[in-house]
Amino acid sequence: MKFWLLVLTAFAAAICTLLSSAPVGFGLATFVAVYLYIQIAIQVNSSRLAFLVVFLTQVPLWLWLHYWMQDLAFYGWIAMGFYMSIWAPLFVVLLRTTQRSNLPLIIVAPTLWVALECIRGIILFDGYPWFLAGLGLLGVPIASIASIGSIWLASYFVVTVSALFASIRNVRWWTIASVAAVSIFFFGYGKQQKNTGPRIDVAVIQTNVSTNNKVARSWDELIRDVSDAVDLTIEASLHAKIKPSLLIWPETMLPGRGFEIDRLDFAPWDERFTSYWYWSEQLRLVVQRLDTPMLVGTNTWLEVEVIEDGEYLRAIPTGQFNSAVLVHPNGDTSRYDKTFLTPFGERLPYIDIFSSVKEWVRERVGTEMLFDLDVGGSPTRFSLPCSSACQKETEISFATPICYEGTVPSVARDLIWVDGKRVADVLINLSNDGWFGTDTGARLQYVREARMRCIENMTPMLKAANTGKSCLINQYGHVIPNDLKMHTSGILPAKVFAGMGKPLSRFIGDSVAWICLIGGILLILRSYVGNSHTVKGQEDENSN
Repeated sequence: MKFWLLVLTAFAAAICTLLSSAPVGFGLATFVAVYLYIQIAIQVNSSRLAFLVVFLTQVPLWLWLHYWMQDLAFYGWIAMGFYMSIWAPLFVVLLRTTQRSNLPLIIVAPTLWVALECIRGIILFDGYPWFLAGLGLLGVPIASIASIGSIWLASYFVVTVSALFASIRNVRWWTIASVAAVSIFFFGYGKQQKNTGPRIDVAVIQTNVSTNNKVARSWDELIRDVSDAVDLTIEASLHAKIKPSLLIWPETMLPGRGFEIDRLDFAPWDERFTSYWYWSEQLRLVVQRLDTPMLVGTNTWLEVEVIEDGEYLRAIPTGQFNSAVLVHPNGDTSRYDKTFLTPFGERLPYIDIFSSVKEWVRERVGTEMLFDLDVGGSPTRFSLPCSSACQKETEISFATPICYEGTVPSVARDLIWVDGKRVADVLINLSNDGWFGTDTGARLQYVREARMRCIENMTPMLKAANTGKSCLINQYGHVIPNDLKMHTSGILPAKVFAGMGKPLSRFIGDSVAWICLIGGILLILRSYVGNSHTVKGQEDENSN
Protein backbone atom coordinates (compact mmCIF):
# COMPACT_ATOMS: atom_id res chain seq x y z
CA MET A 1 0.00 0.00 0.00
CA LYS A 2 1.43 3.35 -1.02
CA PHE A 3 1.80 6.07 1.58
CA TRP A 4 -0.88 8.34 0.12
CA LEU A 5 -3.31 5.43 -0.01
CA LEU A 6 -2.50 4.50 3.60
CA VAL A 7 -3.25 8.06 4.74
CA LEU A 8 -6.46 8.19 2.71
CA THR A 9 -7.65 4.81 4.03
CA ALA A 10 -6.87 5.71 7.65
CA PHE A 11 -8.66 9.03 7.27
CA ALA A 12 -11.70 7.33 5.71
CA ALA A 13 -11.80 4.82 8.58
CA ALA A 14 -11.83 7.68 11.10
CA ILE A 15 -14.66 9.40 9.21
CA CYS A 16 -16.66 6.17 9.18
CA THR A 17 -16.16 5.80 12.94
CA LEU A 18 -17.46 9.34 13.36
CA LEU A 19 -20.51 8.61 11.20
CA SER A 20 -21.23 5.45 13.18
CA SER A 21 -21.44 7.51 16.40
CA ALA A 22 -24.13 9.94 17.47
CA PRO A 23 -25.61 12.21 16.32
CA VAL A 24 -25.49 10.44 12.91
CA GLY A 25 -25.46 6.87 14.25
CA PHE A 26 -25.12 5.21 10.82
CA GLY A 27 -24.53 1.56 11.73
CA LEU A 28 -23.19 0.44 8.34
CA ALA A 29 -20.29 2.87 8.77
CA THR A 30 -19.01 0.66 11.61
CA PHE A 31 -18.60 -2.28 9.22
CA VAL A 32 -16.79 -0.06 6.71
CA ALA A 33 -14.44 1.36 9.34
CA VAL A 34 -13.40 -2.10 10.54
CA TYR A 35 -13.02 -3.27 6.93
CA LEU A 36 -10.64 -0.38 6.23
CA TYR A 37 -8.54 -1.12 9.32
CA ILE A 38 -8.25 -4.74 8.18
CA GLN A 39 -7.21 -3.64 4.70
CA ILE A 40 -4.46 -1.49 6.20
CA ALA A 41 -3.22 -4.45 8.25
CA ILE A 42 -3.19 -6.72 5.20
CA GLN A 43 -1.62 -4.39 2.67
CA VAL A 44 0.74 -2.06 4.53
CA ASN A 45 4.46 -2.82 4.46
CA SER A 46 5.51 -1.24 7.76
CA SER A 47 3.79 -1.81 11.11
CA ARG A 48 5.37 1.30 12.60
CA LEU A 49 4.19 3.50 9.75
CA ALA A 50 0.70 1.99 9.91
CA PHE A 51 0.48 2.59 13.65
CA LEU A 52 1.63 6.20 13.33
CA VAL A 53 -0.69 7.13 10.46
CA VAL A 54 -3.77 5.46 11.95
CA PHE A 55 -3.02 6.98 15.37
CA LEU A 56 -2.66 10.50 13.97
CA THR A 57 -5.97 10.24 12.11
CA GLN A 58 -7.68 8.93 15.26
CA VAL A 59 -6.64 11.77 17.58
CA PRO A 60 -8.86 14.51 16.08
CA LEU A 61 -11.75 12.00 15.89
CA TRP A 62 -11.72 11.19 19.60
CA LEU A 63 -11.00 14.73 20.69
CA TRP A 64 -14.09 15.78 18.75
CA LEU A 65 -16.28 13.02 20.21
CA HIS A 66 -15.21 14.00 23.74
CA TYR A 67 -15.13 17.74 23.19
CA TRP A 68 -17.71 18.22 25.95
CA MET A 69 -14.98 17.35 28.48
CA GLN A 70 -12.77 20.33 27.71
CA ASP A 71 -14.79 22.75 29.88
CA LEU A 72 -14.75 20.34 32.82
CA ALA A 73 -11.24 18.91 32.67
CA PHE A 74 -9.07 20.25 29.85
CA TYR A 75 -6.10 17.97 30.44
CA GLY A 76 -8.45 15.08 31.04
CA TRP A 77 -10.01 15.78 27.63
CA ILE A 78 -6.58 15.66 25.96
CA ALA A 79 -5.71 12.46 27.81
CA MET A 80 -9.00 10.83 26.76
CA GLY A 81 -8.45 11.78 23.13
CA PHE A 82 -5.02 10.18 23.04
CA TYR A 83 -6.14 7.16 25.06
CA MET A 84 -9.00 6.36 22.69
CA SER A 85 -6.74 6.89 19.68
CA ILE A 86 -4.49 3.98 20.65
CA TRP A 87 -6.90 1.11 20.04
CA ALA A 88 -7.43 1.16 16.26
CA PRO A 89 -3.70 1.33 15.40
CA LEU A 90 -2.99 -1.32 18.02
CA PHE A 91 -5.52 -3.59 16.33
CA VAL A 92 -3.83 -3.00 12.96
CA VAL A 93 -0.38 -3.88 14.31
CA LEU A 94 -1.57 -6.97 16.20
CA LEU A 95 -3.49 -8.21 13.16
CA ARG A 96 -0.38 -7.83 11.03
CA THR A 97 1.61 -9.73 13.64
CA THR A 98 -0.83 -12.63 13.85
CA GLN A 99 -1.14 -13.01 10.06
CA ARG A 100 1.77 -15.46 10.34
CA SER A 101 -0.51 -17.90 12.19
CA ASN A 102 -2.17 -19.20 8.97
CA LEU A 103 -5.56 -19.03 10.68
CA PRO A 104 -8.56 -17.59 8.79
CA LEU A 105 -8.88 -13.83 8.94
CA ILE A 106 -12.53 -14.13 9.97
CA ILE A 107 -11.37 -15.83 13.18
CA VAL A 108 -8.24 -13.81 13.96
CA ALA A 109 -9.65 -10.32 13.30
CA PRO A 110 -12.80 -10.51 15.49
CA THR A 111 -10.90 -12.29 18.26
CA LEU A 112 -8.27 -9.56 18.43
CA TRP A 113 -10.82 -6.75 18.13
CA VAL A 114 -13.03 -8.02 20.96
CA ALA A 115 -9.92 -8.79 23.05
CA LEU A 116 -8.97 -5.11 22.82
CA GLU A 117 -12.56 -4.09 23.61
CA CYS A 118 -12.35 -6.30 26.69
CA ILE A 119 -9.21 -4.50 27.86
CA ARG A 120 -10.69 -1.06 27.23
CA GLY A 121 -14.29 -1.79 28.19
CA ILE A 122 -13.78 -3.94 31.30
CA ILE A 123 -10.22 -3.98 32.60
CA LEU A 124 -8.39 -0.65 32.33
CA PHE A 125 -9.54 2.18 34.63
CA ASP A 126 -12.68 0.20 35.59
CA GLY A 127 -13.66 0.07 31.92
CA TYR A 128 -15.02 2.48 29.33
CA PRO A 129 -17.52 0.38 27.33
CA TRP A 130 -18.62 3.17 24.98
CA PHE A 131 -18.21 3.24 21.19
CA LEU A 132 -17.88 -0.54 20.88
CA ALA A 133 -18.27 -2.05 17.41
CA GLY A 134 -21.43 -3.94 18.35
CA LEU A 135 -23.39 -0.67 18.39
CA GLY A 136 -23.26 -0.86 14.59
CA LEU A 137 -26.13 -3.36 14.77
CA LEU A 138 -28.53 -0.95 16.48
CA GLY A 139 -31.72 -0.40 14.56
CA VAL A 140 -31.79 -3.79 12.82
CA PRO A 141 -33.21 -7.08 14.18
CA ILE A 142 -29.76 -8.73 14.00
CA ALA A 143 -28.89 -6.67 17.10
CA SER A 144 -30.75 -9.38 19.04
CA ILE A 145 -27.49 -11.34 18.93
CA ALA A 146 -26.57 -9.23 21.98
CA SER A 147 -29.24 -11.07 23.97
CA ILE A 148 -27.06 -14.17 23.59
CA GLY A 149 -23.54 -12.92 24.33
CA SER A 150 -24.05 -9.24 25.18
CA ILE A 151 -22.48 -6.48 23.12
CA TRP A 152 -19.24 -8.46 22.91
CA LEU A 153 -20.86 -11.06 20.65
CA ALA A 154 -22.39 -8.25 18.60
CA SER A 155 -18.93 -6.75 18.14
CA TYR A 156 -17.57 -10.17 17.19
CA PHE A 157 -20.26 -10.49 14.52
CA VAL A 158 -19.60 -7.01 13.09
CA VAL A 159 -15.86 -7.64 12.75
CA THR A 160 -16.48 -11.14 11.34
CA VAL A 161 -18.60 -9.69 8.54
CA SER A 162 -16.01 -6.98 7.84
CA ALA A 163 -13.23 -9.59 7.76
CA LEU A 164 -15.34 -11.75 5.45
CA PHE A 165 -15.50 -8.98 2.86
CA ALA A 166 -11.82 -8.15 3.35
CA SER A 167 -10.84 -11.73 2.50
CA ILE A 168 -13.71 -12.62 0.18
CA ARG A 169 -11.42 -14.07 -2.51
CA ASN A 170 -9.98 -16.63 -0.13
CA VAL A 171 -13.16 -17.62 1.69
CA ARG A 172 -14.96 -20.89 0.97
CA TRP A 173 -18.63 -20.85 0.07
CA TRP A 174 -19.69 -22.63 3.25
CA THR A 175 -18.13 -19.86 5.36
CA ILE A 176 -20.21 -17.27 3.54
CA ALA A 177 -23.28 -19.48 3.90
CA SER A 178 -22.67 -19.87 7.65
CA VAL A 179 -22.44 -16.12 8.26
CA ALA A 180 -25.54 -15.58 6.13
CA ALA A 181 -27.43 -18.26 8.10
CA VAL A 182 -26.52 -16.63 11.41
CA SER A 183 -27.67 -13.26 10.07
CA ILE A 184 -30.99 -14.66 8.87
CA PHE A 185 -31.59 -16.48 12.16
CA PHE A 186 -31.05 -13.41 14.33
CA PHE A 187 -32.97 -11.23 11.88
CA GLY A 188 -36.01 -13.38 12.58
CA TYR A 189 -35.17 -13.88 16.26
CA GLY A 190 -35.10 -10.12 16.84
CA LYS A 191 -38.51 -9.26 15.43
CA GLN A 192 -40.67 -7.32 17.86
CA GLN A 193 -43.69 -8.71 19.63
CA LYS A 194 -46.36 -6.46 21.06
CA ASN A 195 -46.12 -6.25 24.82
CA THR A 196 -49.51 -6.43 26.55
CA GLY A 197 -48.25 -7.51 29.97
CA PRO A 198 -48.08 -5.58 33.24
CA ARG A 199 -47.15 -1.91 33.00
CA ILE A 200 -46.73 1.17 35.10
CA ASP A 201 -47.70 4.71 34.07
CA VAL A 202 -45.03 7.22 35.03
CA ALA A 203 -44.11 10.85 34.48
CA VAL A 204 -40.50 11.99 34.11
CA ILE A 205 -39.71 15.55 35.12
CA GLN A 206 -36.86 16.63 32.84
CA THR A 207 -35.00 19.52 34.44
CA ASN A 208 -32.73 21.97 32.68
CA VAL A 209 -30.07 22.87 35.25
CA SER A 210 -26.47 23.67 34.33
CA THR A 211 -23.59 21.51 35.55
CA ASN A 212 -22.97 23.69 38.60
CA ASN A 213 -25.85 21.87 40.29
CA LYS A 214 -23.24 19.44 41.62
CA VAL A 215 -20.68 22.11 42.42
CA ALA A 216 -22.19 25.31 43.81
CA ARG A 217 -25.57 27.03 43.61
CA SER A 218 -26.72 30.04 45.54
CA TRP A 219 -29.76 29.82 47.79
CA ASP A 220 -31.80 31.84 45.30
CA GLU A 221 -30.77 29.52 42.46
CA LEU A 222 -31.75 26.50 44.53
CA ILE A 223 -35.17 27.94 45.28
CA ARG A 224 -35.71 28.79 41.61
CA ASP A 225 -34.63 25.40 40.26
CA VAL A 226 -36.49 23.32 42.85
CA SER A 227 -39.63 25.45 42.53
CA ASP A 228 -39.62 24.97 38.76
CA ALA A 229 -39.27 21.20 39.17
CA VAL A 230 -42.05 21.10 41.79
CA ASP A 231 -44.38 23.08 39.51
CA LEU A 232 -43.79 20.60 36.69
CA THR A 233 -44.33 17.72 39.12
CA ILE A 234 -47.67 19.11 40.26
CA GLU A 235 -48.72 19.61 36.65
CA ALA A 236 -47.68 16.06 35.74
CA SER A 237 -49.69 14.61 38.62
CA LEU A 238 -52.81 16.74 38.85
CA HIS A 239 -53.37 17.76 35.24
CA ALA A 240 -52.46 14.57 33.38
CA LYS A 241 -55.04 12.61 31.38
CA ILE A 242 -53.90 9.50 33.22
CA LYS A 243 -52.65 10.05 36.76
CA PRO A 244 -49.13 8.56 36.93
CA SER A 245 -48.31 5.86 39.46
CA LEU A 246 -44.76 7.21 39.79
CA LEU A 247 -43.13 10.63 39.43
CA ILE A 248 -39.41 10.78 38.60
CA TRP A 249 -36.68 13.39 39.02
CA PRO A 250 -33.20 12.98 37.45
CA GLU A 251 -29.89 12.36 39.18
CA THR A 252 -29.01 14.72 42.10
CA MET A 253 -31.82 17.13 41.21
CA LEU A 254 -32.88 17.36 44.85
CA PRO A 255 -30.34 19.56 46.69
CA GLY A 256 -29.23 18.87 50.22
CA ARG A 257 -27.94 15.75 51.89
CA GLY A 258 -30.79 13.34 51.43
CA PHE A 259 -33.49 11.73 53.54
CA GLU A 260 -31.40 9.90 56.15
CA ILE A 261 -30.80 13.09 58.14
CA ASP A 262 -32.99 15.90 59.47
CA ARG A 263 -32.56 19.21 61.24
CA LEU A 264 -32.04 17.53 64.61
CA ASP A 265 -28.79 16.04 63.35
CA PHE A 266 -27.37 19.57 63.16
CA ALA A 267 -28.76 20.93 66.43
CA PRO A 268 -28.11 23.43 67.89
CA TRP A 269 -26.73 24.80 64.58
CA ASP A 270 -29.58 23.58 62.39
CA GLU A 271 -30.25 27.08 61.01
CA ARG A 272 -26.63 27.30 59.83
CA PHE A 273 -27.11 24.07 57.87
CA THR A 274 -30.58 24.72 56.49
CA SER A 275 -29.58 23.87 52.92
CA TYR A 276 -28.59 20.36 54.07
CA TRP A 277 -31.93 19.22 55.51
CA TYR A 278 -34.57 21.66 54.19
CA TRP A 279 -35.16 20.24 50.72
CA SER A 280 -35.96 16.67 51.74
CA GLU A 281 -38.57 18.00 54.18
CA GLN A 282 -40.18 20.05 51.44
CA LEU A 283 -40.26 17.16 48.97
CA ARG A 284 -41.95 14.90 51.51
CA LEU A 285 -44.72 17.51 51.74
CA VAL A 286 -45.07 17.57 47.94
CA VAL A 287 -45.33 13.79 47.74
CA GLN A 288 -47.91 13.77 50.54
CA ARG A 289 -49.96 16.43 48.76
CA LEU A 290 -49.92 14.61 45.41
CA ASP A 291 -50.46 11.20 47.02
CA THR A 292 -48.10 9.71 44.46
CA PRO A 293 -44.72 8.04 45.05
CA MET A 294 -41.68 9.92 43.75
CA LEU A 295 -38.31 8.57 42.64
CA VAL A 296 -35.73 11.28 43.08
CA GLY A 297 -31.98 11.54 42.59
CA THR A 298 -30.11 13.05 45.52
CA ASN A 299 -26.92 12.96 47.55
CA THR A 300 -27.23 10.88 50.74
CA TRP A 301 -25.36 11.53 53.98
CA LEU A 302 -25.28 9.18 56.94
CA GLU A 303 -24.66 9.96 60.65
CA VAL A 304 -23.58 13.58 60.50
CA GLU A 305 -21.17 15.04 63.04
CA VAL A 306 -20.89 18.83 63.41
CA ILE A 307 -17.42 19.99 64.41
CA GLU A 308 -16.54 23.44 65.71
CA ASP A 309 -13.30 24.56 64.05
CA GLY A 310 -12.49 27.98 65.47
CA GLU A 311 -15.00 30.40 63.96
CA TYR A 312 -16.23 27.82 61.48
CA LEU A 313 -18.56 24.85 61.65
CA ARG A 314 -18.00 21.71 59.61
CA ALA A 315 -20.48 18.90 59.02
CA ILE A 316 -18.84 15.52 58.40
CA PRO A 317 -20.80 12.37 57.46
CA THR A 318 -19.72 8.81 58.14
CA GLY A 319 -20.80 7.94 54.61
CA GLN A 320 -22.08 9.69 51.49
CA PHE A 321 -23.65 8.23 48.39
CA ASN A 322 -25.13 9.13 45.05
CA SER A 323 -28.64 7.77 45.53
CA ALA A 324 -32.00 7.11 43.96
CA VAL A 325 -34.65 7.48 46.68
CA LEU A 326 -38.25 6.32 46.45
CA VAL A 327 -40.43 8.59 48.60
CA HIS A 328 -43.88 7.32 49.53
CA PRO A 329 -46.89 9.51 50.38
CA ASN A 330 -46.73 8.43 54.03
CA GLY A 331 -43.18 9.79 54.29
CA ASP A 332 -41.37 6.44 54.20
CA THR A 333 -38.35 6.12 51.95
CA SER A 334 -36.19 3.42 50.43
CA ARG A 335 -33.05 4.03 48.43
CA TYR A 336 -30.50 2.61 46.02
CA ASP A 337 -26.90 3.79 46.43
CA LYS A 338 -24.75 3.87 43.31
CA THR A 339 -22.55 0.76 43.20
CA PHE A 340 -20.35 1.62 40.19
CA LEU A 341 -18.81 5.06 40.56
CA THR A 342 -17.96 6.90 37.35
CA PRO A 343 -14.21 6.61 36.63
CA PHE A 344 -12.52 10.04 36.80
CA GLY A 345 -15.86 11.64 37.61
CA GLU A 346 -16.67 10.19 41.02
CA ARG A 347 -13.50 8.27 41.71
CA LEU A 348 -9.94 7.99 40.45
CA PRO A 349 -9.09 4.38 39.52
CA TYR A 350 -5.87 3.04 41.05
CA ILE A 351 -4.76 6.27 42.69
CA ASP A 352 -7.80 7.26 44.76
CA ILE A 353 -6.38 5.35 47.72
CA PHE A 354 -3.52 7.87 47.83
CA SER A 355 -5.11 11.04 49.16
CA SER A 356 -2.20 13.35 48.31
CA VAL A 357 -2.05 12.13 44.71
CA LYS A 358 -5.82 12.37 44.45
CA GLU A 359 -5.80 16.00 45.54
CA TRP A 360 -2.99 16.80 43.09
CA VAL A 361 -5.00 15.33 40.22
CA ARG A 362 -8.08 17.30 41.24
CA GLU A 363 -6.10 20.53 41.19
CA ARG A 364 -4.00 19.90 38.06
CA VAL A 365 -6.33 17.93 35.83
CA GLY A 366 -9.40 19.92 36.74
CA THR A 367 -11.91 17.23 37.70
CA GLU A 368 -14.18 19.69 39.45
CA MET A 369 -17.06 17.23 39.62
CA LEU A 370 -15.07 14.70 41.62
CA PHE A 371 -16.15 14.29 45.21
CA ASP A 372 -15.67 11.71 47.92
CA LEU A 373 -18.41 9.17 47.40
CA ASP A 374 -18.76 5.75 48.94
CA VAL A 375 -19.69 2.69 46.93
CA GLY A 376 -23.16 1.38 47.64
CA GLY A 377 -23.79 -2.07 49.06
CA SER A 378 -26.15 -4.72 47.74
CA PRO A 379 -28.43 -3.22 45.06
CA THR A 380 -31.95 -2.25 46.08
CA ARG A 381 -34.84 -2.90 43.73
CA PHE A 382 -38.18 -1.19 44.11
CA SER A 383 -41.71 -2.31 43.35
CA LEU A 384 -45.06 -0.59 42.89
CA PRO A 385 -48.53 -1.81 41.92
CA CYS A 386 -48.98 -1.82 38.17
CA SER A 387 -51.47 0.49 36.47
CA SER A 388 -55.22 0.06 36.88
CA ALA A 389 -55.47 -1.66 33.49
CA CYS A 390 -53.58 -4.61 34.96
CA GLN A 391 -54.56 -7.04 37.66
CA LYS A 392 -54.51 -5.31 41.03
CA GLU A 393 -52.31 -7.93 42.64
CA THR A 394 -49.59 -7.47 40.03
CA GLU A 395 -46.54 -5.39 40.86
CA ILE A 396 -43.82 -3.95 38.67
CA SER A 397 -40.29 -4.21 40.02
CA PHE A 398 -37.65 -1.77 38.84
CA ALA A 399 -33.97 -1.08 39.35
CA THR A 400 -32.41 2.37 39.13
CA PRO A 401 -28.94 2.53 37.55
CA ILE A 402 -27.58 6.02 38.15
CA CYS A 403 -25.89 7.95 35.35
CA TYR A 404 -22.90 6.01 33.91
CA GLU A 405 -24.20 2.73 35.40
CA GLY A 406 -26.87 2.58 32.72
CA THR A 407 -24.18 2.13 30.05
CA VAL A 408 -22.09 -0.60 31.74
CA PRO A 409 -23.13 -4.12 30.61
CA SER A 410 -22.24 -5.93 33.84
CA VAL A 411 -23.97 -3.36 36.08
CA ALA A 412 -27.24 -3.40 34.14
CA ARG A 413 -27.18 -7.19 34.01
CA ASP A 414 -26.58 -7.56 37.76
CA LEU A 415 -29.43 -5.18 38.54
CA ILE A 416 -31.90 -7.20 36.49
CA TRP A 417 -30.81 -10.79 37.07
CA VAL A 418 -29.75 -12.77 40.14
CA ASP A 419 -28.76 -16.40 39.58
CA GLY A 420 -30.59 -16.30 36.25
CA LYS A 421 -33.86 -15.10 37.81
CA ARG A 422 -35.40 -11.78 36.89
CA VAL A 423 -35.53 -9.42 39.88
CA ALA A 424 -36.28 -6.23 37.96
CA ASP A 425 -38.92 -5.82 35.24
CA VAL A 426 -37.77 -2.34 34.24
CA LEU A 427 -34.69 -0.13 34.44
CA ILE A 428 -35.15 3.54 35.39
CA ASN A 429 -31.94 5.41 34.69
CA LEU A 430 -31.44 8.70 36.55
CA SER A 431 -28.72 10.82 34.93
CA ASN A 432 -27.36 14.35 34.86
CA ASP A 433 -26.57 14.99 31.21
CA GLY A 434 -25.82 18.60 32.04
CA TRP A 435 -22.15 17.56 32.18
CA PHE A 436 -22.29 17.26 28.38
CA GLY A 437 -22.77 21.03 28.12
CA THR A 438 -24.13 21.95 24.69
CA ASP A 439 -22.98 18.71 23.04
CA THR A 440 -26.07 17.05 21.60
CA GLY A 441 -24.06 14.17 20.13
CA ALA A 442 -22.82 13.04 23.54
CA ARG A 443 -26.38 12.91 24.88
CA LEU A 444 -27.54 10.85 21.92
CA GLN A 445 -24.53 8.55 22.22
CA TYR A 446 -25.54 7.93 25.83
CA VAL A 447 -28.93 6.80 24.53
CA ARG A 448 -27.25 4.50 22.00
CA GLU A 449 -25.29 2.82 24.77
CA ALA A 450 -28.46 2.43 26.86
CA ARG A 451 -30.32 0.89 23.91
CA MET A 452 -27.82 -1.97 23.80
CA ARG A 453 -28.35 -2.65 27.53
CA CYS A 454 -32.07 -3.08 26.80
CA ILE A 455 -31.41 -5.56 23.99
CA GLU A 456 -28.92 -7.55 26.07
CA ASN A 457 -31.42 -8.02 28.91
CA MET A 458 -34.75 -7.94 27.03
CA THR A 459 -35.74 -5.20 29.43
CA PRO A 460 -37.00 -1.66 28.81
CA MET A 461 -35.25 1.38 30.21
CA LEU A 462 -36.76 4.73 31.10
CA LYS A 463 -34.13 7.46 31.05
CA ALA A 464 -34.73 10.54 33.21
CA ALA A 465 -32.03 13.07 32.35
CA ASN A 466 -31.32 16.60 33.46
CA THR A 467 -31.11 18.69 30.24
CA GLY A 468 -32.17 15.57 28.28
CA LYS A 469 -32.35 13.32 26.49
CA SER A 470 -35.13 11.79 28.56
CA CYS A 471 -36.79 8.90 26.76
CA LEU A 472 -38.30 5.44 26.95
CA ILE A 473 -36.42 2.57 25.28
CA ASN A 474 -38.28 -0.69 24.77
CA GLN A 475 -36.74 -4.11 25.30
CA TYR A 476 -35.79 -4.30 21.61
CA GLY A 477 -33.65 -1.19 21.89
CA HIS A 478 -36.02 1.13 20.05
CA VAL A 479 -36.57 4.65 21.39
CA ILE A 480 -40.25 5.47 21.74
CA PRO A 481 -40.74 8.88 20.02
CA ASN A 482 -41.65 11.86 22.20
CA ASP A 483 -41.82 15.63 21.85
CA LEU A 484 -39.54 16.47 24.79
CA LYS A 485 -36.57 18.44 23.48
CA MET A 486 -33.04 18.51 24.86
CA HIS A 487 -31.82 21.59 26.76
CA THR A 488 -35.35 22.25 28.00
CA SER A 489 -37.43 21.38 31.04
CA GLY A 490 -40.64 19.47 30.59
CA ILE A 491 -42.75 16.40 31.32
CA LEU A 492 -42.40 12.99 29.70
CA PRO A 493 -45.41 10.72 30.38
CA ALA A 494 -44.67 7.09 29.61
CA LYS A 495 -46.32 3.69 29.76
CA VAL A 496 -43.57 1.28 30.77
CA PHE A 497 -44.19 -2.43 30.23
CA ALA A 498 -42.41 -5.18 32.11
CA GLY A 499 -39.59 -6.92 30.25
CA MET A 500 -40.39 -10.19 28.52
CA GLY A 501 -38.12 -13.16 27.86
CA LYS A 502 -35.04 -14.70 29.40
CA PRO A 503 -31.93 -13.93 27.34
CA LEU A 504 -28.95 -16.27 27.41
CA SER A 505 -26.80 -13.24 28.13
CA ARG A 506 -27.92 -13.41 31.75
CA PHE A 507 -25.73 -16.51 32.06
CA ILE A 508 -23.07 -15.82 29.42
CA GLY A 509 -22.46 -12.25 30.54
CA ASP A 510 -19.03 -10.96 29.53
CA SER A 511 -17.68 -14.45 28.76
CA VAL A 512 -17.29 -13.71 25.05
CA ALA A 513 -15.02 -10.78 25.87
CA TRP A 514 -12.85 -12.82 28.24
CA ILE A 515 -12.62 -15.78 25.84
CA CYS A 516 -11.50 -13.44 23.07
CA LEU A 517 -8.92 -11.88 25.38
CA ILE A 518 -7.46 -15.31 26.14
CA GLY A 519 -7.65 -16.24 22.46
CA GLY A 520 -5.97 -12.99 21.43
CA ILE A 521 -3.12 -13.56 23.87
CA LEU A 522 -2.62 -17.08 22.54
CA LEU A 523 -2.66 -15.83 18.95
CA ILE A 524 0.02 -13.24 19.71
CA LEU A 525 2.18 -15.73 21.60
CA ARG A 526 1.81 -18.27 18.80
CA SER A 527 2.85 -15.73 16.17
CA TYR A 528 5.96 -14.69 18.11
CA VAL A 529 6.95 -18.29 18.84
CA GLY A 530 6.45 -19.21 15.19
CA ASN A 531 8.46 -16.19 14.09
CA SER A 532 11.35 -17.04 16.42
CA HIS A 533 11.44 -20.59 15.06
CA THR A 534 11.50 -19.24 11.50
CA VAL A 535 14.37 -16.88 12.28
CA LYS A 536 16.29 -19.66 14.00
CA GLY A 537 15.78 -21.95 11.01
CA GLN A 538 17.09 -19.30 8.65
CA GLU A 539 20.15 -18.79 10.86
CA ASP A 540 20.82 -22.55 10.85
CA GLU A 541 20.61 -22.64 7.04
CA ASN A 542 22.98 -19.72 6.73
CA SER A 543 25.47 -21.34 9.09
CA ASN A 544 25.45 -24.49 6.96
